[in-house]
Amino acid sequence: MADKIRIKGRCVYPGCVEAEALVSPKPLQGFANIDTMNGYTVERRHPLFKVPYGGKVLVFPSPRGSGGFMAYGLGPNPPAAFVYNHATPLTVLLALQAHTPSMTDFERDPMEIIETGDMVLVNATEGYIEITKKSK
Repeated sequence: MADKIRIKGRCVYPGCVEAEALVSPKPLQGFANIDTMNGYTVERRHPLFKVPYGGKVLVFPSPRGSGGFMAYGLGPNPPAAFVYNHATPLTVLLALQAHTPSMTDFERDPMEIIETGDMVLVNATEGYIEITKKSK
């Protein structure tokens, strides 16, 4: 049985979901940089260029740019949850409008622990995430 790493954080929008992580090492920008129908960023120099985020726990440091960031949660195949280090009015509004479990303000930096492919339980209602590392 795999070890689980639990990190406490602050709930932005309640809910509980478990899904595979998709980690963005760079902030995510919305507006013209999102293809909402296919569910990925179209920013050519971004590490997640054309990597689908639908059904994943989207882990990222922070948003950048305009209110177009809202597009991340409102397409036909949105992320299962949002985990980020720095909340802004944009990320809070996104969580509220998309009705997607979201967390921030962690006791440990989730960006240093979570890797793409890890399974992440986001229990925003109770204020923690639980990471199961992917098999090597």
